[in-house]
Amino acid sequence: MMTTKLKIFTKKDCPNCPLAKKIGKKLEGQGANIEWFDLDEEIGLTEGVYFDVMATPTLILTDENDNELLAWRGEVPPIETLQKELKL
Repeated sequence: MMTTKLKIFTKKDCPNCPLAKKIGKKLEGQGANIEWFDLDEEIGLTEGVYFDVMATPTLILTDENDNELLAWRGEVPPIETLQKELKL
């Protein structure tokens, strides 16, 4: 079974990031594997550079080998779309 992970990249001053965080927390509560990255911190920025994150929020769906499967850069997709992709 493939294990997908959702990486959520945010910044403190991002107007749409609170929505991304809210959806992420809800998905986490439904059993999704979520990794959080704050682009204001060095570790978040390093991961953001690796995944070519140029806008916030960015949500990236990865496989078990950390390969990018799908990405939403600078936007928050509907929670239903994420639930479908995460198979929740």
